[in-house]
Amino acid sequence: MQDPSSAWRVPFSARAFPESAAVAQWITRNRHEAWRAVRGAERRAEAGPEQRHLYGVALLAAGLPFAAWKELREAEYAASEAAGGKSQGLLPEGADDDPTVRALRADLATASARCGLGDLAVNQLLEASKCLQGPDGEWVELMQRGEELTTALNKRNPERSLHRLRSAYFAELSERGEAGSLHRLEHAKSLLALGDLDHSIADFDAAEDVLVPLGEDEEVGDVALELLVGMHLRAGTRDRELRERSRRKLHRVRPHSAVLREGADADDGSRVLRNLETQHTAGILGFLAEAAKDPDQARPFLDRLFLMARAHPDQPHCAVAAALIHLGKGEHTKAQQALDFTDGPLGDRDCAGLAALGLTVAPSARARKEAG
Repeated sequence: MQDPSSAWRVPFSARAFPESAAVAQWITRNRHEAWRAVRGAERRAEAGPEQRHLYGVALLAAGLPFAAWKELREAEYAASEAAGGKSQGLLPEGADDDPTVRALRADLATASARCGLGDLAVNQLLEASKCLQGPDGEWVELMQRGEELTTALNKRNPERSLHRLRSAYFAELSERGEAGSLHRLEHAKSLLALGDLDHSIADFDAAEDVLVPLGEDEEVGDVALELLVGMHLRAGTRDRELRERSRRKLHRVRPHSAVLREGADADDGSRVLRNLETQHTAGILGFLAEAAKDPDQARPFLDRLFLMARAHPDQPHCAVAAALIHLGKGEHTKAQQALDFTDGPLGDRDCAGLAALGLTVAPSARARKEAG
């Protein structure tokens, strides 16, 4: 699904938040120094909703939508409550005559959309549009954003059906021995699209099975390898050694690949931001899974968290979060599978707590004690 929110202006209202707008512009022009602006905004975030909004906008401009979601949600709650609205649940209500709250809700909706929480973003835009105060152009833009996002969301089922049909067709060609290199590449692309649409580990694994041998193909091997490494970044792999081999090979054949840049940190500041986003992504997905009213609503968040645990074995909080949520849903086997993904390190207290819940931490994931 193409995300229209990538083109939405942040912040929504430079009129309401001129300082946030200036920070966002600076980050856009100085992407490699984004962490400095983010850290500066973080130090001021406790001063009130406006400063927390600035921090959230800085995170959003730096490409950290989940970290931004947390901060913008807190800023919107505080501003809504101060204006007489309700600040309970995922969707605060009221304060419909305050254009500043409207602008906050618009930015929170942008963060939600960029997090892949499209349905929540639509509802947030609708809530924001209840405010008719302030410039008419802002209200019109809110409605346009809602229409763009709704149109994109309505394409999900047709896209899913199309890729299922394409996948079945190319699989049949392969079974008959009639699939050429381009057929197999298109098969893998449809499987990857299904994996992204549904956070489906089975579809990602099926795509990997197609891409690994295709990576040796003279005609499309480099493209297949790039798709494989990109898939490993967002969905992990069943074979850790394959992940490293594929990445090393891509370094040899396409050293300037954008996929390689995506998976690498330019400096310590970039690494800190990436780890911050991973931490908040795991926490928010877990929160949304627990807040869901029924198992069907919780499943997409659980599936995303499970994929995160596999994609980030060096981030133990992802695996622990996934394991605890699955355990809370009565899914012990799935919880253990999630925990098995992590390389740790997990300290003695964490290991003891997980063991008390009936989960086993692999020896390789336990924190090593310093000698002496």
